[in-house]
Amino acid sequence: MGNSSVSVQSVIDNTVTQGIPSPLSHPSGYGSQLALDIANDVMSDLISERFNWKWNRHLAPPLFTNSWQQDYPYPGTVNEMAWMENADRIDINNTSNPKPLFQITARKDIPLTSYVRGPITDVCWLYNSEMKLGTWQSQATYYPLVTGSNPVKQNPPMAILLAGTILTLTGFGTTGIVPPTIPTGVAEGTQIPDGSCFWTVCNSTSKGFRVWPLPGATGPVWEIVPRYQNRPPAITTLDQMIDPIPDDQARNYRKGYNAYALNASPNPTDRARFQGDYSLWINSLLEIKKAADKELNVYGLIPSTFPVDEIYPGWRNPRDPSTPY
Repeated sequence: MGNSSVSVQSVIDNTVTQGIPSPLSHPSGYGSQLALDIANDVMSDLISERFNWKWNRHLAPPLFTNSWQQDYPYPGTVNEMAWMENADRIDINNTSNPKPLFQITARKDIPLTSYVRGPITDVCWLYNSEMKLGTWQSQATYYPLVTGSNPVKQNPPMAILLAGTILTLTGFGTTGIVPPTIPTGVAEGTQIPDGSCFWTVCNSTSKGFRVWPLPGATGPVWEIVPRYQNRPPAITTLDQMIDPIPDDQARNYRKGYNAYALNASPNPTDRARFQGDYSLWINSLLEIKKAADKELNVYGLIPSTFPVDEIYPGWRNPRDPSTPY
């Protein structure tokens, strides 16, 4: 994320010095609202799916796959996410050094499945309200997922719906004899004790992740680290900085602001210039993106699943130095 030292007011000042009417002096009489609307429009154009800027990239807190669990709600930690780029999959309990790590594919959507065999290959984000959740179980024991060895013990669902509230397990142990009480109007992120376990409250409109295929009963446990682009931040004051845009990209923001300011002008001549200036601005951003795309990606053709299916009672074609394919 960028750490800008450029304020919206300084962008407006730059616009005025170029002879473009200031949105602050618009005859509509709405004060700074027009200037703020333009600032947000420019930000939305800069941060969109056509531009996957590195300075706008973010890593979500990792999730750890659990027995028979495909959906993992989060307590509001990734609500700023606009769209996913990809994710890393780490065999977290593998004792080798380095631990096996592969990149997996981000999808727009993944259906529920009972398909189990094979490592995690895909991930998508969903609203917590869309997820398949388990039910609370009396005196159920939850074993830690990160143990330093494979396999781990089988766990009940670590994401449940209790009294209309979405809960995700954040403290391992054994649940109580009766369900915990959920306070009325409980805030997201609140810790709910349950025997020696702890649950964390998740809002239904917050975002979480679904993986493919379904994790097996006893592992291996995969650490999934989603990588995503942040959504455009809301600009609410003129003295607000244009974060996350870094200072060396501020000129691109100014060009966009100039174009939108022309479109907001009461002068028909200014408005007639808008489309040309806007197109030049977007094309300049696309050229910057093309330049970034010239950076070579280091990707290998490593199968994420066995190319040859298994037959009784083991692998027909195991991967080892004598049979690598």
